[in-house]
Amino acid sequence: MARLEELQQLWQSQAQPAGAAVDSAGMSAVLRRFGRRQNMIYAAKTVLLVCLACVCLSRLGKSAITVLGAVLLLASALGLVIGDWRNQSAIARLDFTKSSAGFVDSVLERLRDPNAAFRRLFWLHMIPICAGINLLFAAQSIAFHLGATLGPFAGCALGLQVRKKRYAAEYRPIIERLEAMKMALEEQSQ
Repeated sequence: MARLEELQQLWQSQAQPAGAAVDSAGMSAVLRRFGRRQNMIYAAKTVLLVCLACVCLSRLGKSAITVLGAVLLLASALGLVIGDWRNQSAIARLDFTKSSAGFVDSVLERLRDPNAAFRRLFWLHMIPICAGINLLFAAQSIAFHLGATLGPFAGCALGLQVRKKRYAAEYRPIIERLEAMKMALEEQSQ
């Protein structure tokens, strides 16, 4: 019995392995900065869209068809921007105070494919955008309408390439930090 008590005393006197600290406050600060940057980017996009609609109306006149086209174009484009903005804002508002490995995994999944929500919104908004553009330029030739219809798709393809590079630069530090947090949480649970 003395041997068992001696082993128990030795075991209890050992220093506990220090688990890696989970920096939830630091992660929240990083995401707040990310959110502010996203807000600036999407606010600029919104202002640009409104200015574009105003310029189109002032240049093309204010007939019923051009106004309808401008409204359809602006409403659909703003819907697309706002939907994507909300998705990015939701990432920035995540609460890491009670984080777990499963929670961090779900956040990592959202960050690894940030265009998933954009792809769901894309077709729903692109059809009215193209219709709005065609209504704006109703008096133009068929070739012009074809170009005006394909233009937004080409613009989106280019925008997705720029977005891919921008996200690689913006998300990489956040993803690395989250992976370190996940490893720390897994070590603490073992």
